[in-house]
Amino acid sequence: MPSGTPLIVLGETRTCLLPSAIALARLEAREFLSLIPGRSVWWRERPGTLAISPSLAVGVDCRLALRPEPAHIVGTVATNLRLAGGRILQSSARTAVLRAEERRRRPWSHYLRRKGTVEVINSIPERAVASPALEDGFLDGTRGEDILDLGSISERLLTGARSHPLLDQRPPVRVGATRLRWTARIGGNTGPSMSMSLDDDTTRSVRLVIRDEAGIEDAQRFCEDLAAHDWLLTVLTTVLSDADRFSTASRDQLELLSPALVHLTGLWMPGARTPAAMRTLWKELQTDPGFTRQWNTQAARIRDGIAVATLEFLRQRALQFDQ
Repeated sequence: MPSGTPLIVLGETRTCLLPSAIALARLEAREFLSLIPGRSVWWRERPGTLAISPSLAVGVDCRLALRPEPAHIVGTVATNLRLAGGRILQSSARTAVLRAEERRRRPWSHYLRRKGTVEVINSIPERAVASPALEDGFLDGTRGEDILDLGSISERLLTGARSHPLLDQRPPVRVGATRLRWTARIGGNTGPSMSMSLDDDTTRSVRLVIRDEAGIEDAQRFCEDLAAHDWLLTVLTTVLSDADRFSTASRDQLELLSPALVHLTGLWMPGARTPAAMRTLWKELQTDPGFTRQWNTQAARIRDGIAVATLEFLRQRALQFDQ
């Protein structure tokens, strides 16, 4: 078994709207997320429902994007599905990178003993370990046939889940998916810290520092919660942008705004599904960039748009009766 502190932990979460007209309740969510026969689905009822599937291991034998030369890694990636509020569907992939004790590839039974861990077979210069090179190679999205691609692993799991026979493929809002890539270094002295960047309209990158290996699972749960709320913000922004293409108080505008208000606004509860040890990070996000401030502004715009459309509808009806 590998020993020592992981050099880096790498993860990615894909987030989308469950393709179903109705939110899944507890029994349906358990059936939907039962990836492994005999393994139970984790469930939480308050303050908002949260279901997490059993974890699967995906074997990898590839290269890790690293400057100046990629590193050869062998091991497994831990994957799982998560359903928040019966509507927000997420797939996650995560692995911790360790130095191998032997400079050779071992039998697969060796790697399967530790799910979500890959070993570096060749040497990594100490200067690369100490520098941001480990994070940069992954977060920059370096691609190649033999480069570790957690995004593809996560996307395959998500695609399979979205085609589950339980789902009617009739989501109340037509919106896309987002991806959040994250890294975690171990060795923080005071507690978790983070930095976040918006790479494009749908991709975000997060760099974390955590105190010890015990915080790896918590780091993933924080990133999933962050990804869910970033997705909600992205959806409302998209819905408002699409609605602005139509005339004020029009039927087309109302058909876009109403489902978002009914089905999505009740899902906003940042930090409620984050482990206690990581909740301090939400305080920073509430200050800058101000997640809840932006959410409240967008939700208010949607409510105002619906109110104006309703008043206009009533005015038109009143005019018809007067004639």
